[in-house]
Amino acid sequence: MKKRIISLILTGIMSFSLLAGCTKTAGSGSKGTSGSIAAVKKLSDGTYEVTVAVLDGMAPYTYTDEKGKMQGYDYEWMKAVDEKLKDYKFKYVSVSADAAPAAIQAGTYAFSCSAHFVTPARKKNFILGIPDAYYPVNLISRKEDSFKKFEDLDNKSLVPNPPNDGLSVVLSDMHQKYPDVKYTQDPTSEYIPYLDGLNDVISGKYDCWFGGETMYNDLVKSDSSLASKTFCSDPVTTAPCVPVFNKSLTDLREAVNEATVELYKDGTLKNLSDKWLGKDYIQVAKDTGSLFDYDGYSKDKADWYND
Repeated sequence: MKKRIISLILTGIMSFSLLAGCTKTAGSGSKGTSGSIAAVKKLSDGTYEVTVAVLDGMAPYTYTDEKGKMQGYDYEWMKAVDEKLKDYKFKYVSVSADAAPAAIQAGTYAFSCSAHFVTPARKKNFILGIPDAYYPVNLISRKEDSFKKFEDLDNKSLVPNPPNDGLSVVLSDMHQKYPDVKYTQDPTSEYIPYLDGLNDVISGKYDCWFGGETMYNDLVKSDSSLASKTFCSDPVTTAPCVPVFNKSLTDLREAVNEATVELYKDGTLKNLSDKWLGKDYIQVAKDTGSLFDYDGYSKDKADWYND
């Protein structure tokens, strides 16, 4: 997994202003909107063509390979969902991460999915689906410290993150579960490059980097000497990754949610994780108590992220 996949997480946590003109949701007989929205077009056979934003350059989640073919975990997840939804036909368009949020709000695209974390900005400006993937979160420390659990961070200093960064949201959630853990983190509005953060841990400027093993492993591949100086714990939690929908498309979101539940139950999500992420992060989410309750999902729980 490449460092560039995290750029979407960093881009998406910015507070995009809510664009005017979003239509209200139609009744249950509609397929997602009561007014015109460019991303959803009714076809002559009664089905609906849905234009989906496939974010480029986000390997292994969504990207275009050297032959110009779309690839990745989330791209294959979207195709698997498409196969299950007989009333919808997905049309995939490659879009940059910077352009996608405003275009989804405007209705140019119905939704996108590429390792999107749940953040305050996304909850405000979009409606979110249930998790289709999970991102591991680990403690990266000096070899002599070898932090293994969140409680090890008590009285320790962390590499700074901007307050609305996806990992900052996860860190805040973890702190709510362990309120007695009193770590420190310098305030910042800037992103610290991953290699800089890791070197700050090695030098002793900070005690721990609250990050992901995917980012860490990528750095170690580039410089194997880093592995002899540092320790990456097993995941202490996982961050749910979700599709992000235009606010008017509640019916489409529900259809996608139901298909995702089926893909969880039939093992497709596990298989996609093994294939594209190199590990069964569905099981990791279960082991860390961060797995979404797919078995208990119902339509009245569609806004689960606001609980």
